[in-house]
Amino acid sequence: RWVGPRASRGVTAMNKTHATPERRGKRRRRVRVGAAAILSIISCALGYGYLTREHDGGAGLENGVEGRHERIPREVPSLSRTTTPSTKGRAVDVHDPTVNFGLDFDENADPPNVPPPPLLSTLATTTTTVRRSPPVPKRATVDEDQGKYKFEVLPPPVVDGSVTNMQEVDPSKQDHPKWMRDMWSEKVQAVDKNVIDKELEARLESKPPELDHVQPGEELFVTFGTASVTDFVQNWLESADKLGLSPLFVGALDEDMYEWCRKRGVPSMLLKGNTVLKNRGQQFITAGDKSFKKMGTVKTKFIQDLLELGIAPILTDADVVWLKDPRSYFKRGTYITADALVSTDCIDVPADKRDNNGCSHVNFNTGVLHFRPTDAAKAFVQTWKTKVATSTIAWMRDQPAFNLITHEGVGGHSLEPAVSVPEERRGTEGHRMVYWAANASIRLGVLPNWLFGNGHSYFVQWHHLTHPEDGEPFSVHLTYQYGDTGSYAFGKRERMRQAGIWRSDPREYFEDGNYLVVSDEGSQVDFSGESLGGEEVGSDRNAYRTAIDRHLREDKLRRTTIRNALALARALNRILVLPEARCYCDKIWNNLNACRAPGAESFKLPYACPMDHIYDLPSWFNPGMPDFREPGFLDDPRVPDAIKASIGRVVVDRDGDTRAGKPGWDTNDAKVVKLRHGFTVPDAKLALKSLEEKRVIEVDFLGNEGTFCGFGDDAKNKEFDSIVVRPLSASQYYCFTELWEDQGSPRGGRNGPYEPQVVLRHCGMMENDFKRAGKVHAGVVEHIHKPDGGCSCEWGFGLPRGLAQISKDEGICPRRNSDQPTTS
Repeated sequence: RWVGPRASRGVTAMNKTHATPERRGKRRRRVRVGAAAILSIISCALGYGYLTREHDGGAGLENGVEGRHERIPREVPSLSRTTTPSTKGRAVDVHDPTVNFGLDFDENADPPNVPPPPLLSTLATTTTTVRRSPPVPKRATVDEDQGKYKFEVLPPPVVDGSVTNMQEVDPSKQDHPKWMRDMWSEKVQAVDKNVIDKELEARLESKPPELDHVQPGEELFVTFGTASVTDFVQNWLESADKLGLSPLFVGALDEDMYEWCRKRGVPSMLLKGNTVLKNRGQQFITAGDKSFKKMGTVKTKFIQDLLELGIAPILTDADVVWLKDPRSYFKRGTYITADALVSTDCIDVPADKRDNNGCSHVNFNTGVLHFRPTDAAKAFVQTWKTKVATSTIAWMRDQPAFNLITHEGVGGHSLEPAVSVPEERRGTEGHRMVYWAANASIRLGVLPNWLFGNGHSYFVQWHHLTHPEDGEPFSVHLTYQYGDTGSYAFGKRERMRQAGIWRSDPREYFEDGNYLVVSDEGSQVDFSGESLGGEEVGSDRNAYRTAIDRHLREDKLRRTTIRNALALARALNRILVLPEARCYCDKIWNNLNACRAPGAESFKLPYACPMDHIYDLPSWFNPGMPDFREPGFLDDPRVPDAIKASIGRVVVDRDGDTRAGKPGWDTNDAKVVKLRHGFTVPDAKLALKSLEEKRVIEVDFLGNEGTFCGFGDDAKNKEFDSIVVRPLSASQYYCFTELWEDQGSPRGGRNGPYEPQVVLRHCGMMENDFKRAGKVHAGVVEHIHKPDGGCSCEWGFGLPRGLAQISKDEGICPRRNSDQPTTS
């Protein structure tokens, strides 16, 4: 069996480790690093629905592709290097004690001459160079972990002020791709000076009563939200409550959010600076909306206020789910030395586990962020807030600004280490690297991407299920997804529903209605006899050929199944429970390595693919669409046992179609209802009359084009076709690095900035031009086997013919002599 999210709902999953893919030479490693660097930018945008696909004329963004950034080697500074320039150019002695696990640090032991955080009026464009000595041990605690973690604290390196920040793009120069220059050229107004002076720079006179439940030195779990993300705030609160996380706080970004929290007794306050979000125009704030940048100023101001009160906030976006309490983990080993801890957009789990700068080229993600109330952290947040508020670059929201500032004083992507650990323990618990960041003014720890999961490591790789030996995640952040709009985050919600971690649905969602189910096995092609590896696809150099072939064949069966199931559910007035979907190729606006996103070459194929990978998900919520439930719905413990026990089963004649598997239940049982091949709605209603009282009807197979011949009414067929055509549509290119390299890496961009136009590079034309030329037939493998090597991409997905057309095709649905409905 393949691994999917049902394992998290109590269904057995495989426990299998996987070999690392074969090495493919220096060029491939450079390709992977650069591609993943671009992916990190894309992931931020995808997480908030920012990027759109433009193909015409090359002016738009065909996102992703291998970049040209090299890994930047870095020397560990010598322990003898004990001086560093101060902000005025004079030397400051730094005495770094050897730190052992179990020490309790006195953060008030900072030297008295450290300057206070600069004000916005004096720090509009600079980065902080404030330094402080490492924390001084206040007292040692003796417990069973004493001496378990071995590391040394390193002094800050000498900062070279002349180095170029690799995070920054000068739009006037030609040394970056056009899409990046365009992104940095887009301008917005800075926050109004009156708001800065009256709200963002207002100092706290006293502790607000809304924060009376948290004491100085205590961690506070914080999220932020407008009323448009109420569902996600509720889910955040429910996940925290389930774990007993406390104290909690919701930073309200508008009056409606504050009122929602107040009525429910949730600690909250209307944050200073929230006036910048009034009259924002768009209900659900996405990264492409101007309000998103303004929202960052409100958040950073509140973080600053918490630090001034001596509170240590654990901050997350509202689309984060807590799965375990992280507080003890944050205090283990090297992490105790950090001023801040942050998550990453890196999807390369093996590289992150090695903890040797394998993910240094990938952006930090502020969706999970922990600050300690040190002077260094306070100065950093002041700089961060200033950058977001005063910059006129549209892209300079809170997360890009965080990445830009942390890389000040760094001549590449890799930050300088702030700790030294034994090589044999590197990357293990308590021995994760902590780095000097922001001109070596702050110690920054980076959280593991498999324990603080992102939208790829958790919902695509399913690393927590395929590698349970690596431990249970503490959290997951809904990045790397494709199903959100300006009206609602459909993609995020459906992924959490599929994984069983969405807790905002009311009781009625699980208890009301009757259901139609199609068996998982009957919706999946049985590939078990086609290769020695069975269903699983490897990561060798030719694996992409097997993967794309299976990916499109399985989708053809699945898409026909779902179309027929939606029609039958509509006719029977039932809610469709979707079968588990398997994908053999990853979805990413990039080239693929072994049909996987660059940096994730070793994860298991097939994987349980989210709906936003294979459908136009927002359209599933259009008026007239039959109601549905996510795959695995009936495994959810919130569904009453009485529903699960009330089940009737149906076997449909497959007319010799042997592609799909057989269900796990006995198809020959006398109680099973049988339907003929080519049945219509009148046939089904007659045959299933005995099952009307069953809460669940499960059908074994609906995947042949001739299995279901419509509603028996041409007008109803046409109406249904018009409703489902968009939800069932999806377009995605799959471009293969291996074949492109075999063809000599044409159009590789070696003579100029690397433009990530994937289809142009792989096929010689922009995607829309390629389609207009009649060279794309979605759902069919047509290019990779051609001897001329003209294109190294394939396309999904093919759309089934409409019921109005099929019902009139006598080769598929022959008319019977009698108009009476019949069964097998």
